[in-house]
This record gives sequence, structure tokens and C-alpha cells, in this order.
Amino acid sequence: MIIWLASYPKSGNTWLRAFISSYLYLDSKYFDFNIIKKIERFPHPEQFENIGILPQNLKNFEEVVKAWIPLQKKINENNKINFLKTHNAFGSLNNYPFTDKNNTLGLIYLVRDPRDVLISYSKHLDKDIDKTLKYILTDEHMGVLHSKINVHCEIRGSWARNYNSWKNFNLAEKIIIRYEDLLENPFKTFSKIINYLQILFKKKSLILDFDEEKIHKCIEITSFSNLQNLEKKVGFDEGITSNELFFNKGKIGQWKEKLDEKILYKIEKQLKKEMKELNYL
Repeated sequence: MIIWLASYPKSGNTWLRAFISSYLYLDSKYFDFNIIKKIERFPHPEQFENIGILPQNLKNFEEVVKAWIPLQKKINENNKINFLKTHNAFGSLNNYPFTDKNNTLGLIYLVRDPRDVLISYSKHLDKDIDKTLKYILTDEHMGVLHSKINVHCEIRGSWARNYNSWKNFNLAEKIIIRYEDLLENPFKTFSKIINYLQILFKKKSLILDFDEEKIHKCIEITSFSNLQNLEKKVGFDEGITSNELFFNKGKIGQWKEKLDEKILYKIEKQLKKEMKELNYL
């Protein structure tokens, strides 16, 4: 069964993957980026190959949509708990659901102030603020399967649509985590995540220990500064779409110095409801 790590792009999902993969899978004292690969992106080209579809032969987004559930069923054939990262909004297209309760065990949704998302996403895409703002505010924003396979694979939607879609997923066990809380109080927030995972593991008759010392250690080795330094030394293949480091700043409140009043007005007007709900306004 799948535990989703869902978020809008540049909301800290990779940091969350780094922490969880370290807590669950790391055997050494040191973190390396290979451990993150244990929590795959969904959908991913290799997943299509596993169900007999060559990703380069995909003709359009509808073929991807039809494969969403078959891909997940194939992943779940291992009868294990499978963590998957996605930026896709929850929902369905042409009666093909992105996921369902038969394939899903749980959900951790990570959300970040859209004003800071805008700055980080702009650098990641190497596009100006105005063009990136259109992505954040439009429900038609999509992502491609791979830089070398120009087929859409994700309906990311607007920041608000992405958040609301997963918030409204009628799932008994789910949690919503603010990126800001991870940064300001990492032990408390990551502890909440481990407690949540304990509940999910128990449902599958599995035991996940709550280890305070291990939580502190995983926070230390996956700190933003450590991940940034590691990227400078060895590179990070998820950051190849940008001239900037993938782990660039990761700060809270960059928007106060970086965004002008016109941009702030557009964001806060359109996203007012959700931003108030999340205490960003």
C-alpha cells in the first residue's frame, strides 16, 4: 500500500523524503542522495516499463492518466508499504482517478507559503517571477514525465487547487504539515510524522519504533545546510532543470524582500482563503 508524500513543487518534499528515508533505511552515519531514491517520484519512466509500456512510446497525457491505477497496482504487488512522492493534484480525469483507497494507506501533505514557493520555483525553473506566478495561480499547470520525454504526466494545478484537492481526499488517516513548522521546530514536527507513520505501520501489522535519538540524528544529517553542501560536492540529479542549486535557500519569509506589492496583491487576493486557513495571512 502507498503512503503519499504530496506537495506543490518547491515546498520541501525532497527534504521530507530525505528525513523519512534516513529514518527508515539508512544504515550508516552519513547521508547520501542515493537513499532518497527509495522514495520514488510518481509517475516515473521506469514505472511504466514495469507494466510493459515504453515511456518514449507514450503519445499523450491521456495514456498516462489511464496508467495511473495500473502503475500503483504493480507497485503494490510487493505487499509492502511503498512511499511515493508526487506533485500531482488529487482527483480524476475522464473518470480515471489519480489514486484510490485500494492503493493508498496514508498521506502526508506538505504545504509552504505560496509567496516563498514563488521565489524558489522561479529559481528552479530558471524563469522570471511573472511567468512563474502564472503557474502558481492557474489550475492548468502541468509537469512533464522527463526532460527527455516531452509528455505531460502531472496535473499540478494552482497552489490552491493542489492543496485543496489533497486536503479533501476522503482518507481516514492523513496529515498536513507546514514547511515553516518543519524549519522552526523540526523535532516536534518530524516526531509528529513518525507518530503518524507508526499508526499506518500498525495497520499492516508492522512495528515502527519511535526513537528520539534517531530523530535528532536524522534531522542533523538532513539539515538544509548539510544537503546543500552535499549537493555542492557531488551534485543532485533532481536539480538539473535549473542553473541554481536545488537546495538554494530554504528560508522563511524571503518574499518580504524579494516580491513587490503588485505581485503580493495578486497572490494574496487569489489565495486569501487558503492562506488564512494555514495562518499565512
